[in-house]
Amino acid sequence: MKKTLELYKKEFESSSGLTPQFKNFSMTFKREFKALLKELGAVEININKGHFYLSGFFKLKDERIYYFSLSDVRIFKGSMLIRTATDFKDYTGGSNNDINFNEDIEENLKTFLSQNG
Repeated sequence: MKKTLELYKKEFESSSGLTPQFKNFSMTFKREFKALLKELGAVEININKGHFYLSGFFKLKDERIYYFSLSDVRIFKGSMLIRTATDFKDYTGGSNNDINFNEDIEENLKTFLSQNG
């Protein structure tokens, strides 16, 4: 997630449309986050790009499902919301949890998954 974090720490240009900067960030995030999730045992991953935000679901080998959301990167910095879900359409799911997204996202996600499983 090194490249993702480098891009995330920069100030994002605001626009009513998709900017090249956010397009690059979202593609990098998707590639690196999918790789991380696969390392952690994800067997199904769905990532959606919104207007300056990313969200989605993933399922682990043990059938646990999680929803995540990286809020508007122009405004909200530092954390990613994650919670348990019953399926890939469960947007209300379990309790909201924030994990630090500025540093050690890999370790923070591993810790969250080990404590919420």
